[in-house]
Amino acid sequence: MVNRRRSAEAALLIGCCILASVLFSFDLTPFNNHEDPSLSSSPAPELQRYLLAKAKRRTPKGSIKTTSSSASVRSWANNHLEPVTVTPDPSRETVLFWHIPKSGGTTTKAIYECLHQTLASRVGSLPKFGHDKDEEIVAFHPWRDNGPTYVNVDTTGPVGIRHAEEMGLVPSGLADLIITGDPAFAIEHLYDDAHKGRVLALFRHPVDRLVSKFYYNIVHDIIEIGKEHTIPDGRN
Repeated sequence: MVNRRRSAEAALLIGCCILASVLFSFDLTPFNNHEDPSLSSSPAPELQRYLLAKAKRRTPKGSIKTTSSSASVRSWANNHLEPVTVTPDPSRETVLFWHIPKSGGTTTKAIYECLHQTLASRVGSLPKFGHDKDEEIVAFHPWRDNGPTYVNVDTTGPVGIRHAEEMGLVPSGLADLIITGDPAFAIEHLYDDAHKGRVLALFRHPVDRLVSKFYYNIVHDIIEIGKEHTIPDGRN
């Protein structure tokens, strides 16, 4: 089973590399024939200029165009988040971090822990720490008194986010950083007009993410296989 999964991941990785090489070598000069002369001085790539010109030709005369960013933003996001033009104020804002797998999320959490910030993710709700049945929001040190501080909720998915909403996570002001893999659901349910926040995220090239995940799975499989073959005296 492990070998089959590794073969599938290797095939996917090779396929992505081939696709990337094809895209990077793709010649965009045929689009020059359709280029709008008014866009000839633009520094944008040929394909982008072609698409912009095509969209311009399709826009009906007399149609109303809007430049407001709120026109393309869902109402709950527009009302629950502070605009980038407003200076951040940690005393009244709770930051939401969109954790994209294999994109620096673990490093980000470690940095916030070193800065002695209080985090909300999944750690604080683990039964082994004894706060998974609490009926109110509390912040505590899961491992030691001088270690990182977590809130007793799970904000990684919809079920935990709903529970955090019912317990009043954001209004409590206990969390400095909320970590989630479902930012849309979290923004809609954890924040409101009176308790707005900001969203942070780290992005990584998809091929780099795939390579990182590939090697992570190899190491993880080796560790799991080692556990299965550990002899009684603790030596492998």
